[in-house]
Amino acid sequence: MILTVVGSGTLVPHPRRSTAAIALSEGDTQITVDGGSGTLRRQAELGLDFRRTRALVFTHIHPDHTLDLLQFLFASKYTPGFRRDAAIRIIGPPGFAAFVGQLRKGYLPWTDGGEAGLEITELADRETVRIGSIDVEAVLLEHGVTNHGYRFRGTNGRVAAFTGDTEECPPLADLARDASVLVSECSGTESQRIPGHLTAREAGRAASLANVGQLVLSHLYPLDPDTRLEEAREAFSGPVLLAEDGTRFIV
Repeated sequence: MILTVVGSGTLVPHPRRSTAAIALSEGDTQITVDGGSGTLRRQAELGLDFRRTRALVFTHIHPDHTLDLLQFLFASKYTPGFRRDAAIRIIGPPGFAAFVGQLRKGYLPWTDGGEAGLEITELADRETVRIGSIDVEAVLLEHGVTNHGYRFRGTNGRVAAFTGDTEECPPLADLARDASVLVSECSGTESQRIPGHLTAREAGRAASLANVGQLVLSHLYPLDPDTRLEEAREAFSGPVLLAEDGTRFIV
């Protein structure tokens, strides 16, 4: 399984960091997780063809994680010479189907995804669904709105975990348990906290409790990168990296 950091940034526009998103690929299975404005373009720059994407997985409804859903549906219907042979799978937390309906309301019928249509699945806490060869487990975390982190297990049994947006909470360690790679939001530092989000030290503490193989700090506001690394490494003795758009990991 290959994990690609598609976007490592936040709602703050940044020339090198697109809004937070990752992609998982294994064989003919390709999944995009989250995607605010610019995600599809960044994927194209990274060689990730949206036409190969089987499923879109969303952590929560905030616009910096969801805006390119409309662009994906629009492109899926109107790209010349392209027709999907299966419904677009959209997966999110409880209430996500109603959110998608509201989001599409002003853009009907251009965002029905084409002839194959849409298939929306809402996952409960700790529920698992299979997408191609990858098992996806939802873990409810704490944020201003309902947010699921996800565990992705490939055919070799290894796990990659992605937090979405969250503050420090007990289920965070369950999400990350024994993951080869944890891509964790890291919005703030100890001196510059952002409500509802993790600091670098909190992300490091979760990685340590969960016996994570490697910690990747993402969802990065334009704050001091050296401080982030220092604080995370104070709490976690394993490898710590700052995510960059395009960074890839073999899981």
